[in-house]
Amino acid sequence: MNEYDAVSQPDNPLEGINPDNRKENNETGCTKKPFAQKTKFSPLSYKAAEAAKKGNTSTSRTGKAKQVSYEFGKPPKGIYVKCHPASEYHTYNLPVFVNENEGTFHYIAPTLYESGDLPQRFQNACKVMDIHTAGLADGTFILWYVFVSSSKWRKAAVKAVEAARHDYIIVTSIKARQTYAIEPADQAIPEPKWASLPSFEQMLNDAFDSCIQDINDDVVRHYMSGGVAARQDGDEDAE
Repeated sequence: MNEYDAVSQPDNPLEGINPDNRKENNETGCTKKPFAQKTKFSPLSYKAAEAAKKGNTSTSRTGKAKQVSYEFGKPPKGIYVKCHPASEYHTYNLPVFVNENEGTFHYIAPTLYESGDLPQRFQNACKVMDIHTAGLADGTFILWYVFVSSSKWRKAAVKAVEAARHDYIIVTSIKARQTYAIEPADQAIPEPKWASLPSFEQMLNDAFDSCIQDINDDVVRHYMSGGVAARQDGDEDAE
């Protein structure tokens, strides 16, 4: 006999219970709780559950958690951002191919980009961008990228980055004017933990999905095939 055999139960726990008695079945009108079967899936205590609702839970046993991956991104809406004060955590004019369908970033070797050997249609899809290491008020980090162009967005983004190098700011886009509004922090926010970051090169290695070194790269081949290469790769996998 195990612990579950200690109490004899009907096949249907509700069988034979009058619906009225399930609600109030004594003189005081107290609600009678249904039979609670023992289970290994026990819930948290009330105190712990309330803490979780408020977000007061820790993802680190030591309280010294570090971000382990880094991605390219723009400052999230409504979150304060500040740029790294050191110049070695910024870079400019990197040639890249951004696959917008898959959300991937591919660095292109400058010698290849400038050689004229890349297919023209692929070359036209490539972009040049600046990258800035930025810390968010929530304690995370992003690689804030700004595409190089003569557009109003570019000019506004450069000014926003410069402002963020001195203070925490919230960046909001104004689409009708192709510009950004910046709002300085009105409260004291702890400085991002810059010392916890790896080298800038390591961060870039982590963020880029690949480095395109020659015209026969799979990324180039897939783009130039107009989607056919991906289908062929799928057929090969199925064999």
